[in-house]
This record gives sequence, C-alpha cells and structure tokens, in this order.
Amino acid sequence: MEDKQDKFLEEWASGAGIEFENDEVKAAYQYRTNLIKDAIQLKKTPDRVPVMPLAFWAPIDLYNITPKDAMYDTDVLGQAFVDYSIDYAPDATGIPPMISHGPTFDILKYKMYKWPGGGLRDDLTYQYVEDEYMKVEDYDHLIDDPSDFFWRKYLGRAFGALEPFADMAPLYGSVEITLVNSFLCSVGTPPMQEALEALKQAGKTNFDWICKLLPYMGKIVSSGFPMFAGGATKAPFDYLGDTLRGTTALMMDMYRRPEKVLAACERLTPIMIKNGIAEAKANGNPIVFIPLHKGADGFMSDKQFQKFYWPGLKTVMDGLIEGGCVPCCFVEGGYNERLDYLGDFPKGKVAYYFDKTNMAEARKKLEGKACIGGGFPISQILKGTPDEVERGTKELLDTAAGDGGYILGIGCAMDEAKEDTLKRFIQVGKEYGKY
Repeated sequence: MEDKQDKFLEEWASGAGIEFENDEVKAAYQYRTNLIKDAIQLKKTPDRVPVMPLAFWAPIDLYNITPKDAMYDTDVLGQAFVDYSIDYAPDATGIPPMISHGPTFDILKYKMYKWPGGGLRDDLTYQYVEDEYMKVEDYDHLIDDPSDFFWRKYLGRAFGALEPFADMAPLYGSVEITLVNSFLCSVGTPPMQEALEALKQAGKTNFDWICKLLPYMGKIVSSGFPMFAGGATKAPFDYLGDTLRGTTALMMDMYRRPEKVLAACERLTPIMIKNGIAEAKANGNPIVFIPLHKGADGFMSDKQFQKFYWPGLKTVMDGLIEGGCVPCCFVEGGYNERLDYLGDFPKGKVAYYFDKTNMAEARKKLEGKACIGGGFPISQILKGTPDEVERGTKELLDTAAGDGGYILGIGCAMDEAKEDTLKRFIQVGKEYGKY
C-alpha cells in the first residue's frame, strides 16, 4: 500500500502546480524541499543539511519596520517576507500570515491579546493576556459539545464585539418549525445584530487582507522558497491550557479535577488532528507545526507528563502521520528528561525542532528514529560577532548533524535578528554542513 506521507512529501517536493519564474528557480525549489524531505526521512543526502531558521517577526526587524506597520500595512508585511526570502535565502522561509492583521482585531475588540496599535507601543510585538476564557464550570459543556461551547461561551469572552453570542439560543433549536422562532428571536436582538455585523465586517476585512497578501506569498514560493510549514496544531493539553483555562487554572485543575482535564484533552484530540491535516492539505505542504508549551522539563513531573500530556500529543502525531502529514514539534524549553518518549514513532516520520535541549543527547537518543533540528542559541545571533556565530554553528553541526536527519536551525521562533550574524549562520550551514 502506498504510504500517504511519502506521497504527500513527494508532491510537495516536486513543486507540482506552482508557476515558477523559470526552470532554474524551479530546480532551486526542488533542491531545497528535497533537502528537507530527505532530512525528515533520515536519508543521507548527497549534498548538505537544510538550513531552516524559524523566522517569525525577524523579517520585520531586519528591514527596520515597526510591528505596527506590519500588522496594519499588508504591502509592507508581504514585501518584508519577500525581501527576507531572497536576501537571506534560507531553505525554508517564514509565513507572512503568522503576523496577523491589526484592523481585524480592532473590529472584534480582541481581548486575548494586546498588539502594536491595540494597547501596545508601535515597536512591540503582540502579547498574550492570560485569563480563564473557559470557566471551570464549562468543562462539561466543552466535553459534551465543543462547537456549542465555542459559539456561545468562548467567542464572547475572547472578542468584546461578540459578547452577545452568550445569549444566542442553541443551534439545535432551529430544527423544528415551531422552535425556529425562538432561535431566530435570539439572533434578531439589537445586541446580537451588532455582534453579527462586527463578525461580518471582520470576516470581510480579513478576507481582503489575505487576498492582498497571497500574491506576496506566491512570489516567495515562485522564487524558489518553500514555507517552513503548511499547517499547525497543538498538543491537546496545550490547547486546553494556553487559551482556554489559562496556565494557573489548569495547573490547579490537574489536582482538583484531573478526570475533567483528561476527558477534555481526549475530546479535543480528534479536533487537533483534523485541523492540522486540513491546513496542510489546503496549503499543499505536509509539514504540520506543533509548538510544545507545557510539557517541558520542570513544568510538570514525569508522572504528570505520562498522564496528562504525552498520550494526547502522541495520538495527535499518530493521527497526522496516518493522514499523510509530518508532525514537526517545536520543542520549546528543555526536553532533556523527555527524549525517550520522542522516539516512539515509525522511523523517519516525525521531526523535532529543539530550543534548549542538549543536542548531543538528542542525537544519541533519536539517531535512526526521528529527524532533529534547531538548537542554536538566538543570543549568539543577537549579541555575537559573525566569527563567533561561525564557530558556534560548526560546533553545533559537528554535534548534531550526524549521518543525516538534521535540520540546522535557531532554537526559537525569531522575533529579532542581525543581518551580519544571521547571514553568516546561513552561509556556514550551507558550506560546512556537508556530508
């Protein structure tokens, strides 16, 4: 039987359906994507390791653009990522829509974040406002009916303009003619009409934004540079803790109502799988980015990790593999105590991008099992000299590259960077990271 993941990787690496500027650019795209594909599949490529720093706000910083301008001027945002891709030539580049669109947040009165132009200075990147957007009494609602919970509870708490959604009657009340009136009346109230108008306006604004941004993304890819991921999802525990219960509340829930935490994670697991696969297929890129937040060393005990975190994450990753995608975990913090878990998948089917994990141990534990990446400290890019970066890059390659299955990267999603050190990092990776 044909392997779904192999087929998806081959299709992505071929560049099928992309209108490239010329045959030379097409060959460059295929070269880069095949470097990444071979690293994931633990093949010793005939050339070198792929170089893939995760560029988030860094393209904005490198071209002296304020975060506010990036969030409110689509042309500025798109052109910055085009320029970054061409000028720095990484083997996989950043994803412009990850910056998000300020006017959309303004319309919806987004409460979960502050952003430049929305409560923060123009030169700051957006910041999460932690709160209990899901109350403790909502566990059963989430577990029984996630869609109804999100429509009638979560949206109004996350977006000030959508607070009237809390008074909307359940959608199930619309199935019989005698009950339709009650449902429609709840939708027809003046506050609800205002909320629906805000949602309509925000949707149109965001649609126009992405339509304006798409040509820049097309320019990046048609110039030979793949995006570093096609979709994203989360470990169920992180999804529950990051933007639903909040960190503090979830930590207490682990002791006070562990059965509810486990049931909620189990209910969210298939949703995480479907979301990741859907995004990857829509974008034609099999790599699904999974930022790992609350399972790091020191955040919870190993016993808690086994009980609350790992089962859901593993099931999500297994589901993505089954769906033909490549789970690529951004392993934030340190996973020095968790490395043995990470090899529990079929050979060459997953990738890990490390932050503060010991790369020598990661290579030792995951050799022949999984692709590893990252590990270079952002502090050297920001504070080091080009020569120091060169030495550090060579040391990392000597430690982690092994005989294949490594992607050279920086151990964070870069918000800032320096031109001379980042270019040296990429250059050394390409020249020294040969097999």
